[in-house]
Amino acid sequence: MIVSSWIEGARSRLSHNGLVRDIGVTYAGTVIGSGIGFVIQLYLQKHLGPEDYGILGLATAVGTLAGVFTDLGLSDAMIRFAGKYREDQPDTAMSRCAAALLARLALIVVVGVVGFLAADYIATNLYEKPELRTPLAWVFIGMAGGSLYGYWTYFIQAYERFFTRSAVNVTIATARLIAVLILGSSAALSPTSMIIVDAAVNFTGFLLGLAFSPRGLTRALHPKRREEIRQGLRELVPYCKYTGLLIVGDTIFNETDTLMLGYFVTAEEVGTYRVAWTYVMVITFLNIAAGSVLFPKLSRLSQPGDVGRFLGECTPTLLGMCLLTVPYAAFVYFWLPWFDNRYAAALPLFYVLYVGLVFDLVAGSLSLALFSLDRPGILAGVSVLKIVVNILANLVLISLYGVLGAAIATLITRVLGGVIYLVALRRALQRPVSGSGQ
Repeated sequence: MIVSSWIEGARSRLSHNGLVRDIGVTYAGTVIGSGIGFVIQLYLQKHLGPEDYGILGLATAVGTLAGVFTDLGLSDAMIRFAGKYREDQPDTAMSRCAAALLARLALIVVVGVVGFLAADYIATNLYEKPELRTPLAWVFIGMAGGSLYGYWTYFIQAYERFFTRSAVNVTIATARLIAVLILGSSAALSPTSMIIVDAAVNFTGFLLGLAFSPRGLTRALHPKRREEIRQGLRELVPYCKYTGLLIVGDTIFNETDTLMLGYFVTAEEVGTYRVAWTYVMVITFLNIAAGSVLFPKLSRLSQPGDVGRFLGECTPTLLGMCLLTVPYAAFVYFWLPWFDNRYAAALPLFYVLYVGLVFDLVAGSLSLALFSLDRPGILAGVSVLKIVVNILANLVLISLYGVLGAAIATLITRVLGGVIYLVALRRALQRPVSGSGQ
């Protein structure tokens, strides 16, 4: 009876604020779109083999790390202020989105040119893998496609158009799968061709997404509204000192294991690690769905009491999502060795990484409330701490245990960061909002 009443009460509260519906829509789109992406990765693993798949993974990791410098927290700041102004001052909200787009375009040019010029040095001198040179050069040439599509996903998220986001995501993922199958059937599949296809599909997704987005972005970019753009940048940029550090820090942390393994071990071992990483990334379907829904909703709240009540309502949903991952973890145990025995060594790596990501599903999602409580500095500080801990742990553990050491280092860092987030969040909920951003 007590359990039944608790379930009914939770269902009523969650249905009232639309959280379950929005997470459901976002999760469905993420699962389908990222599920298609997962199938693509399986296809690549099978047809490229461990060495080429390792080169592709290493080039992608370098590109992902460089790509974050085309954002520098602008997207999170855009969601924060678009959410703040959207209902009462829609033109101001759109001007913030336009300012974020223009700043991102400028960053794309700078990062793309510098990265392209540095590709040869990174491949031959840093990693001593000449075969990495061409794929890496194309990563920087095609960076605009991925960065602009990334901008659109945040833009549409700021307006809480979760169905549109999911529909475009699925469409683009399907187009990417078709392109990969065509490459494979024509014997043209390689790390370089995959990178080129990915960039082209992402740019197409950006254009398609804009066609189904809220109107007004083009108008907000008009030269006559230059002063509004300047005002938008003046509001966004100071906020980016926290969001920028956070997103750069999180990206460095997420790619540190692969980047350091690329330096210490062979391309084939990197490929094995990236296989485990690919399987465990399925868990992030849930993380992405939860974060995409919670962040814009939390952006409308500022009082600790309101934030605390909202977190209390959504915590049971997050815990339930963790339980949904258990059958998948059991499935991987049988599937991975059966699918391709060349990657059987990835199995223990998967389970180590899995534990960390499931913990992060709850701790990481709840930590977004620190933005609403004017404590983004805590998130940024923890992000820097995670980088330091992860690098040091990788240096020690890779030398001792190889690729398994990298997985253990990542687990330790995720759990430590998550615990600090939860402790800081509890304290922030007990204090008045200072407005200092600390």
